[in-house]
Amino acid sequence: MTWAPASLKCLCTLMLVSLAARFAISADSTIDAVFPPLRQPRPAGSALPVGHEMPLGWQKDSDGEITAYTEDLHPQEFWDKHVSVNKPAVLRGHKKDEPAFKLWTDEYLRTTYADQHVRVELKQENRSYGAWRMTLPDFLDRYRSENIYAVTVLPEAMRHEVKVPTPLLCGTFRKYLQELNLWIGFTGTRSVMHYDADHNIHCLLAGRKDFIMVERQYEYKLGFGKKPSTVGSGFSKMNPDKVDLVKFPGVYDAPWTHATLNPGDCIFIPGGYIHQVRGYGRTISETLLFTPFHEEFELGECSADDLTFKSLKDVEIYWTYMGGNSDIEMGYMNPLLLKDMMANTFREHKLKALTQKDFVRFFFESTSSGNAQGDPVEVYGQYIDINGTGAVTEEEIRNLPMSSLKEIARAMDAAAVSLKLAKTGAGSEEEADDATAEQKTEL
Repeated sequence: MTWAPASLKCLCTLMLVSLAARFAISADSTIDAVFPPLRQPRPAGSALPVGHEMPLGWQKDSDGEITAYTEDLHPQEFWDKHVSVNKPAVLRGHKKDEPAFKLWTDEYLRTTYADQHVRVELKQENRSYGAWRMTLPDFLDRYRSENIYAVTVLPEAMRHEVKVPTPLLCGTFRKYLQELNLWIGFTGTRSVMHYDADHNIHCLLAGRKDFIMVERQYEYKLGFGKKPSTVGSGFSKMNPDKVDLVKFPGVYDAPWTHATLNPGDCIFIPGGYIHQVRGYGRTISETLLFTPFHEEFELGECSADDLTFKSLKDVEIYWTYMGGNSDIEMGYMNPLLLKDMMANTFREHKLKALTQKDFVRFFFESTSSGNAQGDPVEVYGQYIDINGTGAVTEEEIRNLPMSSLKEIARAMDAAAVSLKLAKTGAGSEEEADDATAEQKTEL
């Protein structure tokens, strides 16, 4: 994936563990497990560091809880106190008034959205493995007993039952709503330590999730590898279920804070903020990604009416999934950000017009090696220089339609996932199952 914001493999749900004799780790499905953990002393006679081969969080005490609010945050306050300074926040009970919170039982989802597809991964997130797609009813029939969970773009048909978080209802935020992801899992899911390019507000509708939060400045102590400068997200190679303190002694030097989400709660995770997530019970949650922006925040008109309940159907989000689409697309860059980047190249290179040669240079400068999905020459001719003049002005770039910007983004960026729908012809379920099985063998 390129610098493109987005991505989803950010907030993965979790795996609960408990302490047994001599710190052996066993699975624990209890939803009321203690968090943050109660650190234990080094066993008598052991020379190993405290917390060695224990889950993340057992090595040192948390510095405290993330700032939490029980009342709605006004967009200006959200910007001033959190987004502009990259500071996480918890919004208690924020989603209890949305239809999804009350309606989304397995049976309701199975019958109401029987024709929708979801993207599926292994419970214990491993970024060496791929993903596959299933129908929502098929997933719901299997996720409680199999080693799988869903992390997918929320189908368009479900958006009317999800509310937009109040802090994002006014001002510049509305221009940068990127993608809305749906997560469904059952006890035993957890993420690696990672950070994402985008800001996100993650909201829990059922179950429980625990978050370990670490400032980005400590990534070099936590097993994060080197990555191209064009890549906006990153993840640690450290096993969060069994931390090797001999290999990663820097864990002791990385302060962390924490948060627990219960049904209805949300957490704001700034882009670039390291986090690790563990989930308990049946978990279902939503993540609204919004792109970090460098322009000044402008609140504009923001009346009390503007801050009343609005569903996702009432706002524009750039990347969505329509039932029946051949692809489930996740992780692409913000089209408006892409447009600004192309426009900025005029000033950076003192251009009067953008030629094919100029665009090819921009294309590869902005794309990680091996991530390009299209031919820049074809992209230039089909979506940018549509009149065939050989030179495009900055004004023409700024007037490109959203459909063209999305096609350029698809060509430039290997999204987190773009899963094809099998062509079943005459509705052959057997053929669709074969296609799913082929995708699953990648695991």
